Amino acid sequence: MSFDTRSTLMQLLSLDAIPGHETVVADVIEPLLAQGAISTHRDILGNVIAQFGSQDPDALRVMVFAHMDEVGFMVRKIEQNGFIRFERVGGPAQITMSGSTVNLQGSKGSVPGCIGIKSYHFSKGDERTHQPAIDQLWIDIGASSKQDALAMGVNVGTPITLNNPPRKLGNNLVCSKALDNRLGCTALLGLADKVAGKSLDVALFIVAAVQEEFNIRGILPAVNAIRPELTIGIDITPSCDTPDLADYADLVINQGPGITCLNYHGRGTLAGLITSPKVVHWLEKTAEQHHIPVQREVAPGVITESGYIQLQQDGILCAGLSIPCRYTHSPSEVASLSDLQHCIDLLAHLIEAKAETFPLTTKERRSPQ
Repeated sequence: MSFDTRSTLMQLLSLDAIPGHETVVADVIEPLLAQGAISTHRDILGNVIAQFGSQDPDALRVMVFAHMDEVGFMVRKIEQNGFIRFERVGGPAQITMSGSTVNLQGSKGSVPGCIGIKSYHFSKGDERTHQPAIDQLWIDIGASSKQDALAMGVNVGTPITLNNPPRKLGNNLVCSKALDNRLGCTALLGLADKVAGKSLDVALFIVAAVQEEFNIRGILPAVNAIRPELTIGIDITPSCDTPDLADYADLVINQGPGITCLNYHGRGTLAGLITSPKVVHWLEKTAEQHHIPVQREVAPGVITESGYIQLQQDGILCAGLSIPCRYTHSPSEVASLSDLQHCIDLLAHLIEAKAETFPLTTKERRSPQ
C-alpha cells in the first residue's frame, strides 16, 4: 500500500471512538492492514489482528499493538428540558470540560453539542474559578425537550467524544483530540506498509486493540489467541517540555519516541511495567545502529496493556515505545509528526532483524502449541 504518515493520522483523528465503540476506526484500519497481510480478522471484542512475516510454526511470535479507542463520555440521563447529563468513559481531563464542544454518536448520525457552563456574568465567587464536578455539568445539543433529543437519535448510552479537528502547528507538530492513541494506530499502519510482502525471520502480529481507555484489558483475548513471546506496545506519554512539567522528566517532543523503563497506575490498579534491562538495551542498540533518536521514559501515573500482557500464559516479555504528547486527555493534545515517523522507522528495523538479535534466549522461547 502507498502510505503517507501525515494524511493517515489526519484521517484517523477525524473519527470518533470511545471504548467499546471502536468499529469506525477498525473499519478503516482493517482493510489497510489487509493489503499486505497474510491474514486479518476481527475478534469478538473488536480487536483487529493482522499476520505478517514467517509462517514457520517455530518462528518467534512477536506482537506489536496500539489501542483504537479514545477518552470520552456517555449519556447517562436526558432531562425533560432536553439537556444531557453524562458520565466519563476513561479519563478525560475534567478541568477542560466546561465550555468544550463535543460530538454525540447518535442512532441517526453525529449530533454536535457543547458542555454548558454557568454564564460568567452571573457567576459568583468560586464559580468563576473552580471546575464543577461532573454531576453538575450538562451537554446542550439544542434540543427543546427530552422527546426532541430522542428524535435527534440521542438516548441513554449514546457515546460522546471531544471535538477538535486536527490542525498543523509549527515545527512539525499537530494538535487534536485523540492523538492518544491514533498516533499509535498510525504507527501500526506505517509498520505494516514497511514489512508488507517481505520475508521476515519472525511471525509478526499487528493488533489494533479495544477498550484500553476503559479497562486496559480489551486486548487480552487477542493475546491469548496469538500467544506471543514478545510484545511491543505503542502509546503516548506526557511530554515534559511545557512550563508546568519542565522540571519533572527529560522526555520531550521532537526528540524521538520514548523507551518505557517503568510505568504504573498507582490509583487503584497497582499495575504497570518494569521493562527488562535487556529489552531496553535491545531497543536502544537498534536505534543507535540506525541513527534514530530515542529517549528513556519513567512515567508514574501512566499504564498500558503491557501491565497485564506480561502476566499472561507463563509470562511474556514486553517492550513499550511512547510518543511524547502535550496536554494528554484534553481536547487539544499536541505531538510531533517527526517522533511518529521515528517510531515507525524503529519498529521496522526491529521487526526486520534476524531472530537471533531479539532479546530472548533459546531457553526462554516457548514451545509452539
